[in-house]
Amino acid sequence: MAVAQNRNLIKNQLLKNQSVNVSGLSNLLGISEVSIRKHLSQLERDGFCIRTHGGAVLVPEKSPVTQPLSKVKQAIAKIAASLIQPGARIIVDSGSTTARLLPFLQQIPDIVVMTNSLPIATALTERSNNATILMCGGTWDPVSHSFQGQMSEKMIASYNFEWAFVGASGVDVDTGTATFHELTKLSQVMSEVSEQTVVMAESDKLSKKMPNIELAWSQISHFVTDNQISEEAVAQIRTHDVQLLLADKGE
Repeated sequence: MAVAQNRNLIKNQLLKNQSVNVSGLSNLLGISEVSIRKHLSQLERDGFCIRTHGGAVLVPEKSPVTQPLSKVKQAIAKIAASLIQPGARIIVDSGSTTARLLPFLQQIPDIVVMTNSLPIATALTERSNNATILMCGGTWDPVSHSFQGQMSEKMIASYNFEWAFVGASGVDVDTGTATFHELTKLSQVMSEVSEQTVVMAESDKLSKKMPNIELAWSQISHFVTDNQISEEAVAQIRTHDVQLLLADKGE
């Protein structure tokens, strides 16, 4: 019972503060730092948080607590991260799938990473292989734990990158990525200032029809998804001259 209670208290601290540190939780709960680390490791496996040096940050766009860690998103992130070379300049949009890039980014030396995601920026600042972290300002969005709006767009537009990594709420094989949100400019700016744009999304996003086009296929260089995508969808997407990379859903 005490184990479950302590874990729930840690969850509450993450939800309240978006980040926690081991020593602070140890003092708060009156248990050892070793026990705190075990709890955080389990919460990371559950998809609730991302471990950092000395603590953890809440996963952006948190799914319900009961939802297990998506191995599919991990597999997609692993393939997407394999595109990044040491010293690369990249921009990472906020999102639950792009957040899975984090453990791979922490291992790539000398990269420059701009992001609008506070959890991603915090984790990379605390643990990375000599990375340079750029955080754009803007209007705080408590749902995605990220900065949005015109200020974000203007700051991003003043840089240039080799790679942009973005997620998608929906994917249309004819038009590109789509969303219910009317504000789609930030993803478009990220793509415009990058040499190549990588969309990361599970194949079930192809069944989600949404009214607003976010990125046209002409703006996308790579689409990383899982191998449950239909052959018809694969064929249609490839007509747009997009490199399709498939992750094994069983990994």
